[in-house]
Amino acid sequence: MQKRITKRAVDAAQPTARRFFLWDTDVTGFGLKVTPNGRKIYVFQYRVPGLGRKATPKRITLGRHGELTPGQARKLAADHLLAVKAGGDPARDRKPRETPAVWALAKRFLTEYLPGKKRPPRSSTISYYDGLFRCHVLPVLGDKRVSEVLPADLERLHTSMRATPYVANRTLSLLQHAFDQAEHWGWRPQHSNPALHIERYPEQRRGAKKEVMLDSDQMRRLVEAIDEEEQGHDTALACSAIRVAFWTGWRIGEVLGLEWAHLDLVNGSAKLLRTKTAEEEYRQLPAEAIAILQALPRIAGCPYVFAGRDLQNHLTTVKRPWERIRKNAGLDNLAGLGALRLHDLRHNIVSWDVSRGVALEIAGRNVGHRSRRATEVYAHFAPNALKRAADDRAEAMRAAMNGQGKAVRP
Repeated sequence: MQKRITKRAVDAAQPTARRFFLWDTDVTGFGLKVTPNGRKIYVFQYRVPGLGRKATPKRITLGRHGELTPGQARKLAADHLLAVKAGGDPARDRKPRETPAVWALAKRFLTEYLPGKKRPPRSSTISYYDGLFRCHVLPVLGDKRVSEVLPADLERLHTSMRATPYVANRTLSLLQHAFDQAEHWGWRPQHSNPALHIERYPEQRRGAKKEVMLDSDQMRRLVEAIDEEEQGHDTALACSAIRVAFWTGWRIGEVLGLEWAHLDLVNGSAKLLRTKTAEEEYRQLPAEAIAILQALPRIAGCPYVFAGRDLQNHLTTVKRPWERIRKNAGLDNLAGLGALRLHDLRHNIVSWDVSRGVALEIAGRNVGHRSRRATEVYAHFAPNALKRAADDRAEAMRAAMNGQGKAVRP
């Protein structure tokens, strides 16, 4: 079909069961390909000069409709036609289209792809990915074209980070995800992800030892070490945050992000925003945590309970105070665990709840687990509570049979 290719003609071209071409009447060889799925692609078709009319025509893609206007595509086709008349071969002489650099991939991945997902990651997660790109990837590969990155490039990057295997593996996983998107955006050929077959470093994991449960002596030493830290350093707010984490089992980020407006210290509840598992979540505060929060000063103009240095934002880390507290408490090298982590205070709370007979669902809800499965790892603490319940039941039955109490009909 021949017709002058204009925007009106392109818009009017409707897909059929088979692809078809609309050829321009002004520029020889300029055409529009319409595929059955509705894609409209500008093309240029020609025969190599000197091979005669019997030579098989060559066809090159100029670009998709939307990426190019009909006028822009016609100008490209006209330039190629002049080159053919001058004895050239556009398919042979054509320079490969340059793809964006890795820095542009990082920018689009962080600012467009991740925030646009159906369930976007937390801002802190995106900030972490941004740090991996800025600190490790861009200094080495930032100016390299996305299409030119080879597995050997990522292998060298990964090897250079072998001193920090966890960060090296997270960086490689991030790049694998980003290059998947690069393929989707047409910046690399399909199935060419350079991060796919690079072996990750082994990481030391605790496995089943996730379910930490401190004994009475360890907890006493920990609380005493927090008191010592508060007396010896200017870290009173950090110590209070650690105390709240100790009594609640909440993630330290959830504690540090608490706002006065979302606390109900009379009824002992708190509203947490943007937790790991929910946009908004209500939790209950034990009496010990309420007492700690009631004793804290309120900073005028700062909405946060644990105000940062600028008195506008919240405190972001308690790493150094915690390391001193842990060392002074003698919890740097626990059997089968190694150094006690701040996150282990969370495991400690769940373990104590389950061991006392608290239902797994309730124990999980207290610390913000999304599902029962997340709490089931602590289930081996339940037999002690079940044994106590069985003994209590048997004692009640004996008392009822001896006339010391009323038997309850099931």
